[in-house]
Amino acid sequence: VMHPVQTVLGFTALAFCFAFFVYLTNNQYKAQRFKRDHPVFCVAAVIATGYFVVYMFGAVLVFMFGIAFPLLLILIHASLRLRNLKNKLANKLENVGLKRTPMGLILDGLGQEQEAGS
Repeated sequence: VMHPVQTVLGFTALAFCFAFFVYLTNNQYKAQRFKRDHPVFCVAAVIATGYFVVYMFGAVLVFMFGIAFPLLLILIHASLRLRNLKNKLANKLENVGLKRTPMGLILDGLGQEQEAGS
């Protein structure tokens, strides 16, 4: 009741680990036999894996929101960007130095030069 998000994340991690375990063990006869002969070990392995996933979830969130999510946004922006005549003309004017864009100002402030073809 106090931490519903953590409860849902914990349940999701355990459900994922259990589903992955069932998927892996149903494909091979040796794995099915091991699961039948050692049920306590199998349940302990699923719980330990689920605990590890929940424990590492903070690091996963840092990676997702710090690295992967910005890259995803960059790829979506690049995919949806329109290259029309007006855009090409604005790029030529900026290369000549007649017009400044916000990105051009940022690059100048960082001491970087724009690529010739951009």
